[in-house]
Amino acid sequence: MMKPPTSYYDAEFGQMRIEDNHWTLAECAVLGDRSVPIFVDFEQGQIGKLSSLQREAIRQALALPPDVLRITAPLVLQNYDVYRDMIGDESMPPLANPIQVWDEVTFSYIYVPPHVEYDLHIATFELIAECDWEPEHGLEVRFRNGVADDADQIGETGR
Repeated sequence: MMKPPTSYYDAEFGQMRIEDNHWTLAECAVLGDRSVPIFVDFEQGQIGKLSSLQREAIRQALALPPDVLRITAPLVLQNYDVYRDMIGDESMPPLANPIQVWDEVTFSYIYVPPHVEYDLHIATFELIAECDWEPEHGLEVRFRNGVADDADQIGETGR
């Protein structure tokens, strides 16, 4: 019996390896001074099958601007403030500058979902992270066409 492959070479993105049930690109996205791995699920589970929108989403994740954290901080801060209002000021201090919200976040990975399977018509990827204000559910920041447009607990941004 043949074992399933654990690596795949893509002509555009290079070597990919299976990790944590996702295919992981050798190249990472850069957010500020942090490298973040990119996980991909192939279309219909077929190794090597990436839709044109998935390819575009990967390109966008790899080309995030140097100031992406500053640009997306207000969106993430909104999520922080919702939780802050729910649990009270004592345990979650107000942040003087939106960029400070990233001090409370640990990046896990960027996820590029199968676009055909999820009926996505815009290049979409999600930044998955742990955050101090929601340790049970974490943080998901959805990007469409390379721009962050939603932040919520993991699984709640919709696709």
